[in-house]
Amino acid sequence: MTYVAERFIIWAKCFFAIRSLPPQSSPSELVDFSMSQPLAPLQIRSELLFWATEIAGLRPRNAMEIGTCNGGTLFLLCRLAHSHARIISLDNDRGRLGGARKSIYYSFVRDHQRLHVIHGDSHNIRTHSRIARKLGLERLDFLFIDGDHSYEGVKRDFEMYSPLVNPGGVVAFHDIVEHPPEAQCHVKEFWDEIKPRYRYKEFIEDPVQNWADIGLLYV
Repeated sequence: MTYVAERFIIWAKCFFAIRSLPPQSSPSELVDFSMSQPLAPLQIRSELLFWATEIAGLRPRNAMEIGTCNGGTLFLLCRLAHSHARIISLDNDRGRLGGARKSIYYSFVRDHQRLHVIHGDSHNIRTHSRIARKLGLERLDFLFIDGDHSYEGVKRDFEMYSPLVNPGGVVAFHDIVEHPPEAQCHVKEFWDEIKPRYRYKEFIEDPVQNWADIGLLYV
C-alpha cells in the first residue's frame, strides 16, 4: 500500500469517527477525542481542557485561529462555538490545507456553522484584508494566536488581528511559558509585555515543562 493510500485510510477513519460523535459531547470528551485522532493538537491535555472550557462558556459566533497545524484545535473550536458561528482557520502551510485533510476540516462544522479555511501569511496585508472581508461588519469573539512564535511574529499577529475582536472578546495565546533557546519560541516575551494591560488568565500545568501553556486576554 502506498503512503498516500495509507494516509487516505487514516483520514477516512477519522472522518467517520467525527461523524459518529454524540452532538452534545462535553469539552472533556471532545478534548479526549481530538487527542486520540490523527488531528491531535500539540497541546497538554489539562491546558487544552482549560482552553476548551473557556470557549464552551463563551460560545463565540465569530472565531479565528492563526496556525491550524494538525487541526485539533480547529475541531474543538467548531464543536464548542455557537451553532451559527463563522469560523476562520488561517495557516501558511499549504500541505495542511489540501487534499484529504482539508476535507476533514469541513467535517468539523455542525448545524449552521460556516468554516473558511485560508492559506496565507498572517502578516501579509492582503491576507488581513481577505479575513476582514469575510467578517464584513461583524467582529471576532475569539481569536487564537498559535502561528509565528518569534517575538516580532506574535506581536505582529496581535497588532493586526486584535482590532478585529469585539470588546469583551478573548485573544488566546499558546506557548506562553519559557522555552529552551533551541526552540526559538519567544511568545513569553510578548505575553509578559502585553498581559498587564488587560484582564487575563493563564493556565500552566508545570512552570518548568519548557513548552506549551495557554494565556487568555479579555479585550
